[in-house]
Amino acid sequence: MLRKKLDALFWRFADEKFCYTAVWPYYTELVFAFADYVDALPDEELARLLECQNPAHARRLAAAGVDIWLTKNAKTLLIL
Repeated sequence: MLRKKLDALFWRFADEKFCYTAVWPYYTELVFAFADYVDALPDEELARLLECQNPAHARRLAAAGVDIWLTKNAKTLLIL
């Protein structure tokens, strides 16, 4: 359930807040910007956005998702 809410927040962030600077490929910048966004949100705001009781768990889950994405795309990132 929380994973689905984080996924929805990711795509809402992509649509409403993300500003692509064209330094890195689009999705690379998007993933890193979302990680920074989640880390910078106050606990109360993150809990409200995700309707969850444990914002620390949500942050860990988001960080794990970033790690998975990086692992899957490491070869591409190394070429850049």
